[in-house]
Amino acid sequence: MTYNPVLSTTRRSAAWCVLCLLPTWFGGCAAPKRILPLAADRYRIDVELDTESHRLVGHAAMDLRLATGEESAQDGPCTVELVLHPDLRINDVHVSGASGRYLGTRYRRRGDGPKAPRVHLIRLEKPVARLSLSVDYEGALFQDVSAGEVAGAIHNLSMRAHIGEDGIYLAGGPWYPTPGGTADSDPTLSDFVLVTHPVTGMVLAAGAERDQRDGDVGDSITWRSPYPIEDLVLVGGPHEVHEAEHNGVAIRLHLKPSQAEYASGLIEAVRRYLDRYTPLFGPYPAGEFKIVDNFFSSGFAFPTFTLLNSMVINMGERSQTAHGYIDHEMLHCWWGNGVHVDPRDGNWCEALASYGANYYGHVLDGNEDEARRKRRNYCHFLSRMKPEDDRPLGTYGQPDGCGRGIAYKKGAMVFHMLAEKIGRENFFAALRRMTDEYTGRFASWDVIRRLCEETGDISLDAFFQQWVRSSGAPRLSIDTARYDTETRTLLVELRQEGTDFELDVPVRIYMDGSTKDVVIPLRSGSLTDGETTLRSIPLSHAPSGVEMDPDYNLFRQVEADDIIPTTATTRRGEAFACVMPAGTPHESYESIASYFRSSFEEEERLAVTAGSVKRGVLNERSVLILGAAVDDAYVDAYLGALSFPVRFQEEGFVFEGVTYSDPSDAVLCTIRHPDVTGGVTVVYANSDDAIPSPMGVPMYDRSLVIFKNKKPVLRRDFERRRMVSVMRD
Repeated sequence: MTYNPVLSTTRRSAAWCVLCLLPTWFGGCAAPKRILPLAADRYRIDVELDTESHRLVGHAAMDLRLATGEESAQDGPCTVELVLHPDLRINDVHVSGASGRYLGTRYRRRGDGPKAPRVHLIRLEKPVARLSLSVDYEGALFQDVSAGEVAGAIHNLSMRAHIGEDGIYLAGGPWYPTPGGTADSDPTLSDFVLVTHPVTGMVLAAGAERDQRDGDVGDSITWRSPYPIEDLVLVGGPHEVHEAEHNGVAIRLHLKPSQAEYASGLIEAVRRYLDRYTPLFGPYPAGEFKIVDNFFSSGFAFPTFTLLNSMVINMGERSQTAHGYIDHEMLHCWWGNGVHVDPRDGNWCEALASYGANYYGHVLDGNEDEARRKRRNYCHFLSRMKPEDDRPLGTYGQPDGCGRGIAYKKGAMVFHMLAEKIGRENFFAALRRMTDEYTGRFASWDVIRRLCEETGDISLDAFFQQWVRSSGAPRLSIDTARYDTETRTLLVELRQEGTDFELDVPVRIYMDGSTKDVVIPLRSGSLTDGETTLRSIPLSHAPSGVEMDPDYNLFRQVEADDIIPTTATTRRGEAFACVMPAGTPHESYESIASYFRSSFEEEERLAVTAGSVKRGVLNERSVLILGAAVDDAYVDAYLGALSFPVRFQEEGFVFEGVTYSDPSDAVLCTIRHPDVTGGVTVVYANSDDAIPSPMGVPMYDRSLVIFKNKKPVLRRDFERRRMVSVMRD
């Protein structure tokens, strides 16, 4: 893709008009009320950065067009808006293709508080369909990075634009001038060329490809977007670069010197995922992929690269092989950063990346047990959710839309059901078509529906209305199962309670030494609330039991007693008690307690210390017990009465008859509270050095995890299966 800039960074055409800068707030000069909505076809940006002073000096040239696609029939003066970070000021503006003058600036707040972008105004004598702008600008960009760090969170979402000796992050604000539009303007994509100059002690990475064709000078680097993108990101850190190549894709790792030991494993992971996903999704859409160590909490994906928190990189083999880390971020190069999410509809890309990496990665591994566990946990997640939070999947990213849990977990499950409905071969063929036809374009849920319909030769209107455009999930149960010995027929009575979903319900029949899987269809409107459907199944021998959807291939609600207990169970109780060790607890225990407390209102929390636990207080609320608090006589008796699966003793702890007495051992265990909605969680380590990472504790979707040197070595889920015994006539 070629781009001939209207104005180079070193010279200006005589056709450009140099405009005088008027004082901020217009200096008494009124701006025309009529706003001309413009979009940028192309940018050429040249920036110099200084980490010591936090300064940016930039030049941006833009080719603009009318965003509506239609030239205005009205004549007379109008205003063009340029949006820029409030800490950056414009020094010079040049315009070509129209007659106009720079008016000054005002603020337009967009929910960002004091850092709301500043709007700069340019008056045009009359509307035009196309024009070009060139802007010189500068300023200091600095944020208190630590202020946005939240215990238990993996994304510092407060970060916008920062230049410092700790690192560079220019992804919002925005850090280069962009044209303003109106509420009814169509979303736009642009081609970018970026020239960066050396920054002392830093290695830079842009959301684009390195390109030597544009005449690099000295140590400057030219970056070019491989296809139209929404915006350009520039990051940097005190890194060393490790490079490799795989099937025409350049692999670059930007790591701290202390992380060099992880380079080979990370490169092999990228190669493995390219080989794994290219046959399913189509060619990787760019010429390079970069992994960049980041200086704040993140797992942010951008075109051609991903930022990873240092903690994730330092996990070593686990983050290189476990699903939901590198593979998830890589898939966003296809979904979200290659094929762009149409902002006029809900965000589908997180659902598709979660399906392909977090879930389907286990299928590709041949690990059906883990794939089933993911499907089960997706269903259990919804079953814990408050009804008011259960909003349609298709609203993610929209005002008052669904939350991340629906987007990632329900979304992954919906794509699983879609693939099963039309056939996996058809499903992946549809995704390859999307890569081919929509890379560098916007796509919506309706685009996905249409491609799957055409590839699978099936109507999916009802499926998408039920699972994407509507909220909720079915609540199903088998009421009775009876075997008629005379007719050799099994009669299964299936109930859908409070919902009206159209479903094909899997049922497993258990016989002596074997099983048989059947499907019972439920059609929308076939049952009123609480009614049942009866299905006759010929069987030569009497079965012992039946189980509905034992492999969780349907996204559905389950009974509270069937939800596996995890830390989320404890954090979703109606009230909360935290039992801390006596004395001054270790800061890691304090951080864990803080994260659990944050799930409850202040009046719902109770803090107690070992040695002062009053009888009965733990019976009324979710409970978190930390460290040596397990030695409290009342706590010990309380856990014993609950038949807590971990037993604590002087030399450590015991689980399933195995004693863990090494100082490096620790355990995280949750059971369901027997008396109230919620759970009982214990986090215990044999030494302070062994306490699990506070940030990681809430991330484990397991009932029990045993750690050695802070790394999981044993995992268990306390799952209850609902088997219905078969009666005989």
